[in-house]
Amino acid sequence: MAISGGVDSMALAYLCSKVREKDPMFVVCDNPVGSFRGFVVDHGLRQESGQEAEDVCKALKKMGIVAFRYPINWDKEVGEGTDPRKVPNFESVARRARYRQLGRSCAESRIVTLLLGHHQDDQYETVLMRLVNGHRSRGLRGMHRASEIPECEGIHRAFNSGWVDDQISRAPYVKYNLRRATLKHELQNAIQTQLEDGNEDDRTNGSLVNPWVADEISYVDEFQYLDEEGDQAALNLPLDLGLEPMPIEDAGVNIYRPLLEFGKDRLVATCLANGVPWWEDHTNADPTLTMRNTLRDLARTDKLPAALQKPAILALSAKCEIKAQARDAEVDRWLKRTVLHTFEPRAGSFVIQFPDIAPVRQLRHQSARRYHSRIAQKRIVAGALVQRILSIASPDIQLPPLGDLQNVISRLFPSLASRSETQPGAHPQPFPIASVHFTPLEAAPSSIARAVPANERTWYVSRVPYTSNMPLPQWRFPYYSRWELDIHGLPSFFRWSGRAPWHFYDGRYWIKLSHRLPYRVVVMPFLAAHAKDFRDSLGRDGAKRLDAILKRMAPGKVRYTLPAIYVEEYLDLSNKVIRSNYPDPKEGEEPIPETVDAAVYSRYNGPVLPKALSKMRLLALPTLDIQVPHLGKWLEYKEEGGSKGQGFAKCVTKGQEVISERFTVSSDPPNPC
Repeated sequence: MAISGGVDSMALAYLCSKVREKDPMFVVCDNPVGSFRGFVVDHGLRQESGQEAEDVCKALKKMGIVAFRYPINWDKEVGEGTDPRKVPNFESVARRARYRQLGRSCAESRIVTLLLGHHQDDQYETVLMRLVNGHRSRGLRGMHRASEIPECEGIHRAFNSGWVDDQISRAPYVKYNLRRATLKHELQNAIQTQLEDGNEDDRTNGSLVNPWVADEISYVDEFQYLDEEGDQAALNLPLDLGLEPMPIEDAGVNIYRPLLEFGKDRLVATCLANGVPWWEDHTNADPTLTMRNTLRDLARTDKLPAALQKPAILALSAKCEIKAQARDAEVDRWLKRTVLHTFEPRAGSFVIQFPDIAPVRQLRHQSARRYHSRIAQKRIVAGALVQRILSIASPDIQLPPLGDLQNVISRLFPSLASRSETQPGAHPQPFPIASVHFTPLEAAPSSIARAVPANERTWYVSRVPYTSNMPLPQWRFPYYSRWELDIHGLPSFFRWSGRAPWHFYDGRYWIKLSHRLPYRVVVMPFLAAHAKDFRDSLGRDGAKRLDAILKRMAPGKVRYTLPAIYVEEYLDLSNKVIRSNYPDPKEGEEPIPETVDAAVYSRYNGPVLPKALSKMRLLALPTLDIQVPHLGKWLEYKEEGGSKGQGFAKCVTKGQEVISERFTVSSDPPNPC
């Protein structure tokens, strides 16, 4: 539970402390709850906030809840020496810092469910703020009752990740084997129901069929990612190139808001009736501090018209929710008609055939306004479908809004385009959007085009190639090894680094490594300048395998979007001669721009890289499992296909067969309500 000390979160803590007494088998989304923990985030912006956080922890302990206090490191969030209260978007910065601290805390504690105390009045204020800021119906739905934790991109186990590590651990949190007591109970119920109904058709070879067990089996199979040879063939993965199926990440922290249906007055009454203390933050009552405070003050003094008061705004939110759910259901229906021909998580690419949408025809009795409204509704659904596709492949944190996808919709769904947007006989053209490149099948690399049936609605989707005017994604591992001396003072061995935390590279891959190389290790894209030397270092057979894999999985410029592992300076692994005076911080370093704070620059751009990229040596292409000989003695790595943000369960068509897949784009092994 995220506990601020306010009346809402303290009421939540009290109710959670009592729920196990009423229902020992209490579950959240079918997940059994072992115990509750209270996470108290101390913003440290008020003189009394530290003592207040300690008092909140003591109150939680009296309820039998284990509590933890986490102060926010503002120097890390906004830059050393900067007063966070003077930052223009202070409210957004504080929200991000708070959620990231909660996400890290949940990840470290292997907690996947986080309860928040948002209530009905908070929902009213949120929707009212969005209305003032010009949001449309989807934004006016307000806060969701359940969602993925926001603001936690790059935090392993919090951000759409942790499933792979969980499944290989000795005590996995997610288990697919049924408990004997549960299975026995369900079997007894199924048998009793069938006997009472006298349904003899459900008997097979003298035994009864349990549909519940069948459903469970299909559910388990859905999550066996590429476990069977048939799955590999279905997703067009080569079985003859010596590649194991790439782990695809999932899971993460989910947040739940169980009090959204209750007003603040009811939560106050709950705390008063049960002697639960709470603490008021006086900054929430200052109408000049934030827009939310201003709107809260106006609502409290009844200065708003009836159309903007709580009952009307909540009714508006409910209508928008119903409308959004109907649209999502239509998007799901379109998605089931979408054909996934190939899926290459190692390259972050796939071939997809969009559904054939019939043109909207204007009926005789239909007005022009109604006709254009029908087209607009279909374009909204098409745009939502495109957003889901982008959520799989795009490395961007923020996906483009629907308004920025109008040209894309016309390209991918020409039947919904206006006459001015279409040219008779014109062929589809490649285009980029959200760092993703859409290429029509006829213009795709030949190895891709030959493997897929020709269709004008089929597109090859991949990462946009990096250009010379854009910064390259990179991760510099700061450790470098040195000779350890034996008892006689002679060089003995290189010491291994510790295992680094998982790093979310390029918004697509989770990478983790350790090494004992005498130079720093850098993860960057596969650079063409290093391709020949790397190929030559693999030997004849290794070079042939590299060519075959690249042609099959990453043809053309797509290969230069693959992650690659380099050593910072050239090193012959068979004759390790180390440059003297390494490292030299005064030589070959790219300075941080003077106008940019160092902490902020590092957070968004990563560590500074050497200027002379030509001095580096390419050691491995981790997602393709290709490396120079004998590298395993010096460097170990893991990579997983990681989810950019919205990994989602969906059904797509594969040929004549419907397969169910759960997508996210990332790499090797490394979530609350």
